[in-house]
Amino acid sequence: MKPSVSRVVAAVSVVVALGASAACSSGDGGGDADKGAKPPASAGPSKLEKAALAAGDVKGYKVEKPDESGAGSESGSGSGSGSESSAAAPPVGKPSPAECAPLAAMLDVRTVGKAQGAESAEGKATGHVSRILTPTDDKDFTTTRVGLSSLAASDAERTMTDLRTATRSKKCSAFRAGEQRYIGVRSLPAPHKGDEAVSYKIAHRKGEYVMRESVTVVRTGATLAVFDASNLYDPEGVQRDRDAEKDGTGGIGTPTADQDPKVAPDIVDVQLGKV
Repeated sequence: MKPSVSRVVAAVSVVVALGASAACSSGDGGGDADKGAKPPASAGPSKLEKAALAAGDVKGYKVEKPDESGAGSESGSGSGSGSESSAAAPPVGKPSPAECAPLAAMLDVRTVGKAQGAESAEGKATGHVSRILTPTDDKDFTTTRVGLSSLAASDAERTMTDLRTATRSKKCSAFRAGEQRYIGVRSLPAPHKGDEAVSYKIAHRKGEYVMRESVTVVRTGATLAVFDASNLYDPEGVQRDRDAEKDGTGGIGTPTADQDPKVAPDIVDVQLGKV
């Protein structure tokens, strides 16, 4: 595989939309919001569009709208630009175990709020938007998809509860959603943002590579903001970099096995500041 392929496929990302934090020792963060306060009403599509990240909002990142016209098709190996990368295909078939459904749902903005297994949660989103952020530093292979979704207040809260339960469940450390097998699921420390937040890592095979994702979901009232940072582990690319180093030539810096992607705090802060 040519070296350029590593950079191409590393830009492929999946991220969704969710919202803010409740901390506990197991890795959830909590904001200072009054838990007894009545959550704000759901934001409409136009308000979400205005709140979405735009070019120049986050220093060091290119911001683009993803091409979601290819819904239901696997993300292609585009050039790394959001305009050329189709949206990731939502999981086909019911996840097994069923309690792991929220973890898979977060990987596609269109499925947020539809993983609770309750009919009342279906179709309640009043709108969703997403953006793809790629670093202007060509040595940084992390791509971040940021999604905003607006749900009924009760559905937004239930989504977070179900997601938190799934991240803590040993049954969900590895699970299937249709033909896709997810592995390496683990709860991560969540930021103290919004009303509550949940963070976790997850991975799955993507051809000869391993797609690794770090997901942070923040709830602010009835709005869910999902931050999905991803990169691809390419064993062949890592070996080429090592060979290049031995030859005295510079490698391209392919992410190694121990370099999980991280959600950049600046992206989270700027996006939540616009919600």
